[in-house]
Amino acid sequence: MRRSLRTLITIAAAAPLLLTATPANASTTPNRPAPEVSATAEWIQIRSLYGSQNQCLDADLNGGGANGTKVQLWDCNGSDQQQWLLDFENKQLINKKFWACLDADLNGGGANGTKLQLWTCNSSDQQKWLRYYDDLAIYNGRFFNGKNTVVDRDVSHGGNGAKAQLWAKNFQPQQWWEFE
Repeated sequence: MRRSLRTLITIAAAAPLLLTATPANASTTPNRPAPEVSATAEWIQIRSLYGSQNQCLDADLNGGGANGTKVQLWDCNGSDQQQWLLDFENKQLINKKFWACLDADLNGGGANGTKLQLWTCNSSDQQKWLRYYDDLAIYNGRFFNGKNTVVDRDVSHGGNGAKAQLWAKNFQPQQWWEFE
């Protein structure tokens, strides 16, 4: 009886540790403050209308959510790295997995091939995204260029891992997106 009671006490004492322990494969999301969002914000998935139309904007897990983490196209699977909080008032897209904003890399200057990445939300224009009625393109606030620069799927890479980038608007399906 004593051995059973001692085992039970040991298990009970360890229970709080078990509840707070983090598995070895858990995400190491950078410690960042949660961005302020408007009451009208809603979760969406952003689907590319290029090719099979089964790829979504995806935050690369290999980047761990750090500033500069690549945003790519991946088969739509409903995972948190493919969920974006669309904040209508602040015009931001915030990734659910890493609580970081979709950001156009300033180093690209808005030229063709400017990479899309995650960055700590800071309300800057490179983190503002626009859509217009009857237009399937997504525009960046900083590199707007008179509605001539849009989010583009790199067509030189056909499968998972294709680069999400800015490109001159060419009215082709690699620049068409559906919010769902």
